[in-house]
Amino acid sequence: MDDLECPSGFNEPERKAWQFAVQAHGEQRRKYNQEPYVRHLERVAHTVMAYGGTTGMVMAALLHDVLEDTPVTEAELRTFLEEACQNTIVKPAEVLQLVLDLTDQFTKEQAPGYNRKRRKEMERQRIAQTSPRAQTIKLADIIDNTRDIIQHDISFAKVYIPEIVATLEVLRQAEPFKLYLLACYEVQTAVFKLEEDRRARTSPQEQDVPGPEELSNRPAG
Repeated sequence: MDDLECPSGFNEPERKAWQFAVQAHGEQRRKYNQEPYVRHLERVAHTVMAYGGTTGMVMAALLHDVLEDTPVTEAELRTFLEEACQNTIVKPAEVLQLVLDLTDQFTKEQAPGYNRKRRKEMERQRIAQTSPRAQTIKLADIIDNTRDIIQHDISFAKVYIPEIVATLEVLRQAEPFKLYLLACYEVQTAVFKLEEDRRARTSPQEQDVPGPEELSNRPAG
């Protein structure tokens, strides 16, 4: 395991959450640049912090993938949070609920028989019902993932970005609203990059072919 140091700026409960995440994710790395997975969690947490997130929200941001991507169980996470939040104003049950809200409930394993499109729609409907705080953390996660995917995997971006465009529609309760606007900006930037890539792969002749509407609007004669 890498010799990692906790970034400055985290308070004591947040540092404990960071350490727990490091241990839980172990040798996991980000797919494209092979950086330790915790770097993604740090960026999400720092975004939440920068937009006024509470200590509990920052802790949940650091822990948002432990139930989905590591062997950690809900019971183990609850025990950790009860210990980490002792003598603080942070309520461990609220942090745990945020992590549960941010954990995909419709994976291939949990929803067999459904294709990806249907699973993502079910997940979108579920997250629409989550708290504004959970939606805020979700936006921070979307921002970091979108930047990463559009830069490193344009092929997967063609699948991922349309899904995220749809997901943004149900995250309007997130606070502050300017974080929602930032997420929209990042996703729209990715949409433009996809269009640029499509045009780059299309021959000039194909680009200049008029569509049916253009042909129907041409004057006769």
